[in-house]
Amino acid sequence: MRVPGVLHGNWRQDCSQFSGSGRGMPEGLDGAAAGYSTAGHVAAAPGGGDAVAASIYDQLSGAIFDRRLPPGTKLVEQNLAAIFGVSRARIRTVLGRLAHDHLVTLERNRGARVSTPGVDESREVFDARKLIEDGTVRAAARNATPAQLRQLQAHVGDEAETRRRGDRQAGIRLSGRFHLLLAEAGGNQVLLDLLRGLVARSSLVIALYERPGQGDCSNHDHQQLLDRVAAGDADGAAGSMAAHLDEIRGQLDLSAQGSSRVSLESVFGQAG
Repeated sequence: MRVPGVLHGNWRQDCSQFSGSGRGMPEGLDGAAAGYSTAGHVAAAPGGGDAVAASIYDQLSGAIFDRRLPPGTKLVEQNLAAIFGVSRARIRTVLGRLAHDHLVTLERNRGARVSTPGVDESREVFDARKLIEDGTVRAAARNATPAQLRQLQAHVGDEAETRRRGDRQAGIRLSGRFHLLLAEAGGNQVLLDLLRGLVARSSLVIALYERPGQGDCSNHDHQQLLDRVAAGDADGAAGSMAAHLDEIRGQLDLSAQGSSRVSLESVFGQAG
């Protein structure tokens, strides 16, 4: 399963960059100490092993991204290995990669959980998005091709359709994907890669702190953004993006924290 807008595009080229580094792990706990591998050998595994790991990564990150796995969910190696029909060693490697991307937290003697961002981190994620997306939407206004604008318009139409159907999970995925399509239209791959991670981390923040009864990104806001990008109005598009992100942040209660319990089997079934 390839989940739009999640970080799967960087799996292979990035694995070698964090071999043994422990980045994304709790202070004082590196991957080796925790029993998790962040080594680049996954990308080079013979017989298509990297494709299996990448597929599991996609499914786990996708479930986090669209909030089927809420913050704090325990990711039990044995259960995941049974669900996906792979070894626990391969699951450890995938969990190490998710930890590197800040989607999972690894704890000594306690295993892995979906990350639970704190209040300060949550504010910083949205501050970072405002900085990054000011650049991506300005670039899109300058560089978007007619084909990309058509793709974005079709995407906004798909978002409206999911709202009419009341399909919340599809709406969550499409909302995040819209921001990534804008970044793609801007043509700056570095900003796009940074934004992928921030969109996924935003999903954790929203899942944890969203006030009851709030919706996802406004389809009207997305249409307004697209109209300004299509008109080549970089300043107007940047202003609309800033207001849009402020609105999303305003739907969060950063004084509260909750959690949900879910079953891994109920989310994935027997995926293997």
